[in-house]
Amino acid sequence: MKQAEFSKTPQGDGFLFQVTPAPKASGGCVGVIFNLLLALLGGLLCLIVSKFLAFVAFIGIAVWAFMKLDLRKKSHRKPSSFFVSADAIETGGQRISKTSIHRIIIRNAYDNTPKTQFTGQPVSTGVVVGQGLRNTLEQISYSLNVEAGGKATQLAGGMDEVTAYGLFTEVSQILGLSENP
Repeated sequence: MKQAEFSKTPQGDGFLFQVTPAPKASGGCVGVIFNLLLALLGGLLCLIVSKFLAFVAFIGIAVWAFMKLDLRKKSHRKPSSFFVSADAIETGGQRISKTSIHRIIIRNAYDNTPKTQFTGQPVSTGVVVGQGLRNTLEQISYSLNVEAGGKATQLAGGMDEVTAYGLFTEVSQILGLSENP
């Protein structure tokens, strides 16, 4: 799986970070099944009108889904940039001073949800497909956030774990903060 990446460019008294999120995940077999089910649903809806329209809709939706559909949260799909100096972080027109930062933290967009526990009982195919897709998305849904003034601000998202920890280390070193994610 191709990883996210970031660049660090010296600028004035700090550094400009530019983060490119990991490319969308196809989801492997689970993604293929999900996309085909989506296309089948669209085809079935068009079957009311005609069989030819249903076939065209099925093919069209399947191609669109394979090429465009990215199920990650919107903030994890777009490239981002932010500036870090020894005394502040600037992102999206907002300046967060070092003295107001509570912590810098790595989060995963899918970690807060309870995971399915398999107990030897029969499990529906839908549950297994959903779990597989979630596991695939989880691998490229890490973000770096800064918490200040009682709210969290996402600096970058759509990263794999290795890239997120590397970015965390770089930002922490520039700010002179201890590195405990």
